[in-house]
Amino acid sequence: MIHQDGLSFYIHTTDQILSAINKQFKHSSNPIEILKSVEDCFAKESELNQDFDQVKLIYHHDIFTLVPKELFKESHAADYLKYNTRLLQTDTLSVDEELSDTGANLVYVAYSNINNYFYEKYGSYSYFHYSALVLQQLGKLGDGLFIEVMPSHFYLTIYKEGKLIAHNLFQHEQIEDILFYTLYAAEQNQLDPELFRLTIIQEVQDQELFDLLYTYVREVSFIPNYSDYLNHLVCA
Repeated sequence: MIHQDGLSFYIHTTDQILSAINKQFKHSSNPIEILKSVEDCFAKESELNQDFDQVKLIYHHDIFTLVPKELFKESHAADYLKYNTRLLQTDTLSVDEELSDTGANLVYVAYSNINNYFYEKYGSYSYFHYSALVLQQLGKLGDGLFIEVMPSHFYLTIYKEGKLIAHNLFQHEQIEDILFYTLYAAEQNQLDPELFRLTIIQEVQDQELFDLLYTYVREVSFIPNYSDYLNHLVCA
């Protein structure tokens, strides 16, 4: 998994993560620096150099957008992203289609040098954007506002009346940033803080964040079992 804060390698069965190797970045890295970090991990970690039945590459960055299926045209893929980010000629535009029951396609950038490295190493492999996997899981949890909090950013997802109505990634430096984006998204989507369900998805539960959100939202909870959530996400 290639994410904004580093790299994560998961070795797993069909339903359980057996081991994880994580490498943290000191700063936001470009595709050339990311490839160098990937190569370093494979050179240093013997566990990664075994034969695998299946290999998945997951892009976990903010260069993505959701497009309703009825409006989507593959020939316009670059147009859906160009207002959100600066696209390079070397960028590979990819589409994760028909995500669960969202009624949308997910358009994102896959780094061509990373894709080529995995192709040369494994031949056959699949790749996705992290959001595609997240939405498959959250769509099973019913209505509510979900925030998945990482060290430098968080995903915000809203399901209302069984339909996905919002999904985005926001940067944060302080927990007040998370509060601001959460309340703003709720207001823009006509969610009553007295009524909607807010679920925090976080590996290490931040009680200070919980207390801050609970000051403004009546129903707040952490996801019951983060390990199960991650297992479903990675092993699907």
